[in-house]
Amino acid sequence: MTARTAAIIFLLFLASLAIQGSVLALAAPGGVHPDILLVVTVALSALAGPRRGAITGLCAGLMQDILFGSPLGFFAVVKMLAGAAAGLFAEYIYKDVVLVLMLMMGVLTFFSDAATFLMLDAFGFSRPPSLVGYLQQATFIRAAINFFLMGAIYPYLYRAQKRHLLFTNYPRTEE
Repeated sequence: MTARTAAIIFLLFLASLAIQGSVLALAAPGGVHPDILLVVTVALSALAGPRRGAITGLCAGLMQDILFGSPLGFFAVVKMLAGAAAGLFAEYIYKDVVLVLMLMMGVLTFFSDAATFLMLDAFGFSRPPSLVGYLQQATFIRAAINFFLMGAIYPYLYRAQKRHLLFTNYPRTEE
């Protein structure tokens, strides 16, 4: 990864967190706000592959933990798993078909919210009474919003990837 790529990704994460933590936190429909950082992480991971996707997710989650004051590593684990999964699934899909990425975003939103719930439960933080209640309360709306956000964000990142502004794809070598 070049310094230019790292700077672009850092600025994408910073802008995502700024929008997510300010404007959307106040104007969220039904009190449920989208996870723009998750959308950006999944989109970048789909372009990067599983290994770089996990690293991208880890970095995004650490930024979220640091800026939002959550316990260090809490969102890093969730975003790292989502990034690795997106990168892994992306090896088997056409990256220029936005609808497939939008559907993957919906599924990974449920995965992310379920993982967040389980971590809240494991570490004894306050949480809704049941996983099903938590998913019904917020996740369906968040998944729908993230679905459409992926449709809006991913084409721009895909074009940036085609112009070699993001990840460089090194040929695999046989060992």
